[in-house]
Amino acid sequence: MPRWTIFYAIGGIIFLAVIWCLVPNPELLVSILVRFFAFGIAVFISVRFREWKILFLAAMFLLMALRQVLTFLIWTNELQRGPLVNALSELPGFVVTILSLVSILYLGSLLNKNAKLLELKDANIRTLNSLLPMCSKCRKIKDDDGYWNDLEAYIESNTDSQFSHGLCEKCSDELYGDQEWYQKSKAKRRQMAKNKS
Repeated sequence: MPRWTIFYAIGGIIFLAVIWCLVPNPELLVSILVRFFAFGIAVFISVRFREWKILFLAAMFLLMALRQVLTFLIWTNELQRGPLVNALSELPGFVVTILSLVSILYLGSLLNKNAKLLELKDANIRTLNSLLPMCSKCRKIKDDDGYWNDLEAYIESNTDSQFSHGLCEKCSDELYGDQEWYQKSKAKRRQMAKNKS
């Protein structure tokens, strides 16, 4: 934290303590000063970071401070209550409510936009995870650590799947096609398939 920030904070606390001791109705005056200070900080941050959205907060702080000024003037009998003073004293609160509503709607749209962005990123991650580097010759898959694993081992370790092995007809023919027992078994299976149809 910069030294000037600490210096201003301590100075502000001392100033508010002196006001509290010397002024009638100090709670209102302290409230007014704190809100004007918050307004100044919000404007400073808005200008420094070029972020216009913070000006909504600055406007709210200023309007709340003006409301407190009107209340202070009424309490000290500097202003007499009347229809105009009543309307003026309620106007800042009304505008603050409108600004708060606009801010909440804006934040809601940001949250919605961020939620959609997260969903899109999750979908992209799932897509990227589904692209598997596979050896064209031995059919092994490269894992995230760079090791080559058997296809079955990789899928079993990364999903809830388990393998049961068998042979497709083409591979069975290549392995056992010239065997008499295989040819008889194949003919029998074909006959059973014809009988079922």
